[in-house]
Amino acid sequence: MFFSHCLLLALMLHAYPSYFVESANMNARNWLYRNLTDTTEYVKYLRPVKDSYQTVEVGLRFEPFIHYLDYSSQELQLRGTMVMTWYDFRLSWNPDDYDDLDYIELSLTEIWRPELILYERLSKHSDESFETETDVVKVYNTGKVDWVTIASTRSFCSINVENFPKDKHTCDVTFTTWLHRDNEQKLHILGKMDSCEIEHLTWRLTFTGLGGNDSLYRCHQYLQNQSYVRYIANLERINTKFGMYTLVAPNTLISFLSAFTICFGRGDNTGPAFGMMCLLALIIQLGTLYQELPDTAFSKVGQSIAWLSIVVTVGTVVSLINMGIEDVSYYFFKLKTYILSLFFNPEEYEPLTDSPDTNEKRHQSWFKIKIAVALIFFVVIIVINLYMFLSVST
Repeated sequence: MFFSHCLLLALMLHAYPSYFVESANMNARNWLYRNLTDTTEYVKYLRPVKDSYQTVEVGLRFEPFIHYLDYSSQELQLRGTMVMTWYDFRLSWNPDDYDDLDYIELSLTEIWRPELILYERLSKHSDESFETETDVVKVYNTGKVDWVTIASTRSFCSINVENFPKDKHTCDVTFTTWLHRDNEQKLHILGKMDSCEIEHLTWRLTFTGLGGNDSLYRCHQYLQNQSYVRYIANLERINTKFGMYTLVAPNTLISFLSAFTICFGRGDNTGPAFGMMCLLALIIQLGTLYQELPDTAFSKVGQSIAWLSIVVTVGTVVSLINMGIEDVSYYFFKLKTYILSLFFNPEEYEPLTDSPDTNEKRHQSWFKIKIAVALIFFVVIIVINLYMFLSVST
């Protein structure tokens, strides 16, 4: 019995010091938290400076790991890691007074935070264009505040699709402030401004920091001295064969097939029907293309498809003429005879008879005309498709 009591006492003496240390540490944290966030002493709406003429230096770094370019809305969406740091002398303390605590976690809603907005935002509400996933910061005893979070941005990007699908785009992502001027809150990029390159979906993104603290709003007298941090996002397609497989090859095949509509026999309605199918296919291809593209430019591929649509339309009209008129060469001969009779002796030009030899000659004549027209269409189609191929491959 005595031995068991001694063992129990030894265990209690061994456990109590750690309990007391942990309890003291927790009490120190609670005491530190209350002292730092005392609303009577700390006003979170005031800049953390001892003199109103001093400047708050704010470091910012944004590194995206996911990006998406929306053609229809001309919007560049980025998602990545954001780091911000600044000093607030009101949040400093002596670690010896708080059980050697050198940092504590606080909420951004309880302390002063730098104003940060996205300059190229699409929405008038900044929280819709620049969103963060956490509002907890780490505060050190020196007054340094570190905020590390995942951020998402939605930035307007001027898109030019003239060289689609070999188009390249350069977009600005600028973080700035409306409320504070350069001498009140100055933004700068943390660390080195090395460019990073990431690939996501069909795009390769090169993200480069250009610093800031220069005159940004040159057209606004009041905002010329605002501080900012500017990033440049260069986007380039990863798969350069996209346009060849989806645009050039189908349109080339459709356009060449449409040229054969002229060569169908007289009275055959297959030619016009086939021509209408080819024209409908090109119109659908053109509509699908520009349903996804913005109205900032008319792409070279779209121009080629539009010209091919015109050529196919003319070919379909020729095939309709071939189907509707029983013997075109007969009317051509009659028109030729009438014109010549106006200037020469009408008796020298006898009307065309309907003998078998004459009909055969007329048929051969009309067949040669159709072949010549078809060759012209082939040449035009080759030129247009060559232009489309060069616009995609270069």
